[in-house]
Amino acid sequence: MRCITKFLFITFCAFLLLSCSTRKEPIKIGVVLPLSGPFQIYGEYGLNGARLAVEQINEAGGVLNGHPFELIIRDNNTNPVKAVQHSRELIQIEDVFALMGPVSSAARYAMSEVATEYKVPQLYGIDYEGGHFSRYLVCYSTVPEHYVSPLIPYLLEHSGNSFYIFGYDYIWPHQMSERIKQEVAVNNGTVVGVEFTPFAVRDYSSVLERIKQSGAVNLMLILPGEDGFEFLQQMSEFSFDRAIRTVAFAADETYLNAVKPQALEGVLTALHFFSSWEAEAFSRFVSHYQHRYGANTPVTYSSKSHYDLVYLLKSAIEKANTLDRENVVDELGALSLYSGKEKISSRKDHHFDLPMYLAEFKKNALTVVQPLGIISPADQREAD
Repeated sequence: MRCITKFLFITFCAFLLLSCSTRKEPIKIGVVLPLSGPFQIYGEYGLNGARLAVEQINEAGGVLNGHPFELIIRDNNTNPVKAVQHSRELIQIEDVFALMGPVSSAARYAMSEVATEYKVPQLYGIDYEGGHFSRYLVCYSTVPEHYVSPLIPYLLEHSGNSFYIFGYDYIWPHQMSERIKQEVAVNNGTVVGVEFTPFAVRDYSSVLERIKQSGAVNLMLILPGEDGFEFLQQMSEFSFDRAIRTVAFAADETYLNAVKPQALEGVLTALHFFSSWEAEAFSRFVSHYQHRYGANTPVTYSSKSHYDLVYLLKSAIEKANTLDRENVVDELGALSLYSGKEKISSRKDHHFDLPMYLAEFKKNALTVVQPLGIISPADQREAD
């Protein structure tokens, strides 16, 4: 009996040693997103997308014949300083293979300097003003050419030729404003007012009065997140003497739960993904996402871009057939996912050709009113 027990013990130990020896090291992705602060919703839903992709990939056997992905998550509170601190910690202490995030442009520029210094790929999945190039930065982002250029002619045809621009007082809204002014001028429209605001303003009555007095029939609203929710609510309660068509940039499905339906009615937005669009790639993603997070959970463009970025990193690693970062970065500039009208393609400038859609909030739903096609902006290296 003692011999049998000893044999079983030795066999069990050998099994454990074999299991440990064949288990491959995880490929760590350091996630730096705002999980609190003004852009919390974009960070939270982006993280959900990344988590879903990692779970699916690991369940299917991982990367390079068995390496699992592992997310190491930090909250930068929409703060560029914290984005830098977390990025350095993730690289120097956690030895991450890649970074993901952040949301705001100021934080992206700051984080990109760290990624470039340490030659670590940085995966960014939020729309921004364009023109930021680094070998180590991959921007799965709508830039102004993706949606400003097609939107202005649409508004001129459907609502009128006068425009008011209102947004946050930081990099993205300022650069978006310049592009809007250029497109309006090219199309013989008029910008009658431009105004920027700090974060966390609670009373927009004076702004609304200035919009009213301007005579504008189109409002270009570059105020995403909680402040945008509040502005739209106050705008719906303000007395105007005419109809004003609002385009809310970066407005997504989260607005449906955060803003009253009457305050959203008729608001337009343009993005590369809407969960209501009936395309196979979109429907499949929505189904998997809501199976994981709940049937009533909003599925947003931030969720989709961060989900896709994890799969793109997997493709780049497997295409390079190595965990050498430089070889993987080489591959990140020539990848694609999906097919047909939903195809996305990365480019040598580490930006993307993206399918774009114009959608409208109507009857407590966000519905595509016009596909804009796959839009390929100019090479962003030339704008840097």
